[in-house]
Amino acid sequence: MKGYQFSKFLPNELPKGGFEELLKLFTQLLNYTAGDAGEALAWMNELDKQYKFTNNEYGMGDFMDDLKEKGYITQEGGETKITAKTEQTIRKSALEEIFGKLKKAGKGNHNSNISGIGEEKNADRREYSFGDSLDQIDMTASIQNA
Repeated sequence: MKGYQFSKFLPNELPKGGFEELLKLFTQLLNYTAGDAGEALAWMNELDKQYKFTNNEYGMGDFMDDLKEKGYITQEGGETKITAKTEQTIRKSALEEIFGKLKKAGKGNHNSNISGIGEEKNADRREYSFGDSLDQIDMTASIQNA
Protein backbone atom coordinates (compact mmCIF):
# COMPACT_ATOMS: atom_id res chain seq x y z
CA MET A 1 0.00 0.00 0.00
CA LYS A 2 1.42 3.35 -1.03
CA GLY A 3 0.95 6.54 0.92
CA TYR A 4 1.43 7.66 4.48
CA GLN A 5 0.72 5.80 7.66
CA PHE A 6 -0.20 8.02 10.58
CA SER A 7 0.27 7.07 14.19
CA LYS A 8 -0.07 8.67 17.58
CA PHE A 9 2.74 11.05 18.59
CA LEU A 10 4.94 9.46 21.23
CA PRO A 11 7.04 12.11 22.98
CA ASN A 12 9.01 9.49 24.95
CA GLU A 13 10.74 8.46 21.72
CA LEU A 14 12.33 11.90 21.37
CA PRO A 15 15.98 12.08 22.40
CA LYS A 16 16.41 13.70 25.79
CA GLY A 17 18.55 16.79 25.86
CA GLY A 18 22.11 16.66 26.98
CA PHE A 19 24.20 19.73 27.68
CA GLU A 20 24.79 20.64 24.01
CA GLU A 21 21.10 20.45 23.06
CA LEU A 22 20.06 22.45 26.11
CA LEU A 23 22.80 25.01 25.42
CA LYS A 24 21.39 25.56 21.91
CA LEU A 25 17.95 26.16 23.39
CA PHE A 26 19.40 28.43 26.09
CA THR A 27 21.23 30.61 23.55
CA GLN A 28 18.08 30.88 21.41
CA LEU A 29 16.08 31.95 24.45
CA LEU A 30 18.75 34.52 25.32
CA ASN A 31 18.02 36.18 21.98
CA TYR A 32 14.34 36.43 22.88
CA THR A 33 15.04 37.74 26.40
CA ALA A 34 17.58 40.35 25.24
CA GLY A 35 20.41 38.61 27.11
CA ASP A 36 18.60 38.21 30.45
CA ALA A 37 19.95 34.86 31.66
CA GLY A 38 17.60 34.61 34.63
CA GLU A 39 14.53 35.05 32.44
CA ALA A 40 15.88 32.61 29.83
CA LEU A 41 16.45 29.96 32.52
CA ALA A 42 12.95 30.57 33.90
CA TRP A 43 11.52 30.07 30.41
CA MET A 44 13.57 26.89 30.05
CA ASN A 45 12.16 25.56 33.32
CA GLU A 46 8.61 26.22 32.11
CA LEU A 47 9.32 24.61 28.74
CA ASP A 48 10.92 21.63 30.47
CA LYS A 49 7.84 21.13 32.64
CA GLN A 50 5.63 21.20 29.57
CA TYR A 51 7.77 19.29 27.03
CA LYS A 52 10.09 17.22 29.28
CA PHE A 53 13.45 18.15 27.74
CA THR A 54 15.33 16.63 30.62
CA ASN A 55 15.12 13.34 32.49
CA ASN A 56 16.07 11.99 35.92
CA GLU A 57 19.68 11.47 34.86
CA TYR A 58 20.28 15.04 33.64
CA GLY A 59 17.91 17.73 34.86
CA MET A 60 17.70 21.50 34.73
CA GLY A 61 19.68 21.80 37.96
CA ASP A 62 22.51 19.80 36.41
CA PHE A 63 22.36 21.99 33.31
CA MET A 64 22.57 25.18 35.38
CA ASP A 65 25.52 23.75 37.35
CA ASP A 66 27.27 22.87 34.08
CA LEU A 67 26.66 26.38 32.73
CA LYS A 68 28.39 27.81 35.82
CA GLU A 69 31.25 25.28 35.75
CA LYS A 70 31.93 25.79 32.05
CA GLY A 71 31.88 29.57 32.36
CA TYR A 72 28.68 30.39 30.48
CA ILE A 73 26.93 32.17 33.36
CA THR A 74 27.92 33.83 36.63
CA GLN A 75 26.01 34.73 39.79
CA GLU A 76 26.50 38.34 40.86
CA GLY A 77 24.48 39.65 43.78
CA GLY A 78 21.75 37.07 43.31
CA GLU A 79 21.45 37.92 39.62
CA THR A 80 22.41 35.50 36.87
CA LYS A 81 24.46 37.07 34.09
CA ILE A 82 25.93 35.75 30.87
CA THR A 83 29.67 35.84 30.25
CA ALA A 84 31.77 36.71 27.22
CA LYS A 85 31.97 32.99 26.45
CA THR A 86 28.17 32.88 26.11
CA GLU A 87 28.20 35.92 23.83
CA GLN A 88 30.87 34.28 21.68
CA THR A 89 28.80 31.08 21.49
CA ILE A 90 25.76 33.06 20.34
CA ARG A 91 27.78 34.85 17.66
CA LYS A 92 29.39 31.62 16.49
CA SER A 93 26.09 29.76 16.22
CA ALA A 94 24.52 32.70 14.37
CA LEU A 95 27.36 32.77 11.83
CA GLU A 96 27.20 28.99 11.40
CA GLU A 97 23.46 29.22 10.85
CA ILE A 98 23.89 31.94 8.23
CA PHE A 99 27.03 30.80 6.44
CA GLY A 100 27.24 27.10 7.36
CA LYS A 101 25.53 25.86 4.22
CA LEU A 102 27.62 27.90 1.78
CA LYS A 103 29.95 25.87 -0.37
CA LYS A 104 32.54 26.84 -2.92
CA ALA A 105 31.07 26.65 -6.39
CA GLY A 106 32.88 25.75 -9.57
CA LYS A 107 33.63 28.09 -12.43
CA GLY A 108 30.66 29.89 -13.86
CA ASN A 109 29.82 30.08 -17.54
CA HIS A 110 31.42 33.43 -18.36
CA ASN A 111 32.68 32.88 -21.90
CA SER A 112 33.35 36.09 -23.82
CA ASN A 113 35.32 37.00 -26.94
CA ILE A 114 35.97 40.50 -25.60
CA SER A 115 38.91 40.96 -23.26
CA GLY A 116 38.70 43.35 -20.37
CA ILE A 117 40.58 46.61 -20.06
CA GLY A 118 42.55 45.39 -17.09
CA GLU A 119 43.03 47.25 -13.87
CA GLU A 120 40.64 50.07 -13.18
CA LYS A 121 42.07 53.37 -12.09
CA ASN A 122 40.74 54.51 -8.78
CA ALA A 123 41.76 56.98 -6.11
CA ASP A 124 44.51 54.63 -4.89
CA ARG A 125 46.30 54.41 -8.26
CA ARG A 126 46.03 57.19 -10.79
CA GLU A 127 48.42 59.25 -12.83
CA TYR A 128 50.33 62.00 -11.12
CA SER A 129 48.88 65.45 -11.41
CA PHE A 130 50.62 68.66 -10.41
CA GLY A 131 50.00 69.49 -6.77
CA ASP A 132 49.77 65.92 -5.47
CA SER A 133 51.53 65.46 -2.14
CA LEU A 134 54.36 62.94 -1.79
CA ASP A 135 52.25 60.50 0.20
CA GLN A 136 49.88 60.17 -2.78
CA ILE A 137 52.66 58.96 -5.09
CA ASP A 138 53.20 55.21 -5.46
CA MET A 139 56.98 55.31 -5.18
CA THR A 140 57.54 51.62 -6.00
CA ALA A 141 55.50 51.73 -9.21
CA SER A 142 57.05 55.07 -10.19
CA ILE A 143 60.59 53.70 -9.85
CA GLN A 144 59.67 50.55 -11.80
CA ASN A 145 58.23 52.68 -14.61
CA ALA A 146 61.32 54.94 -14.79
